[in-house]
Amino acid sequence: MHPTPWHFWLIVTLAFFWHLFGCLDYTATQMDWPFWMQNLSARQELYVQRMPDWIDGTWAVSVWAGLLGALLMAVRARFAPLMLFISFIALTVLAIWAYVFATPDVEDVAGPEALWILVGAAVLGLLLWLYARAMNRIGVIG
Repeated sequence: MHPTPWHFWLIVTLAFFWHLFGCLDYTATQMDWPFWMQNLSARQELYVQRMPDWIDGTWAVSVWAGLLGALLMAVRARFAPLMLFISFIALTVLAIWAYVFATPDVEDVAGPEALWILVGAAVLGLLLWLYARAMNRIGVIG
């Protein structure tokens, strides 16, 4: 096993809390928790409720695979990069659907910041996957 770089635990911790927040967002939205849903406009709430099931499933895969990937990185399991890759792909599919195929698109419903949050989340997902893959290649995990 390769020596652990100084940044490893920082990245693992950030990845864990990032994906934990995603799981909270997904769960609170699916369970229609009032304290969470009160932050959405009626139009935004309707948008989420009318998402196709396959997109809802894609959202679930993106957040839960991401959390699992972060946890697997923490225990240095070799499947961490795979889980983070699955999370990244699912989030990318979700972002493309939300902006290109959804009617109305996410920008119309929640403003340009919603689009940038999705793009930023996809970029972060890509970076986390690349980081886990690099740590796997040098023997820090796996």
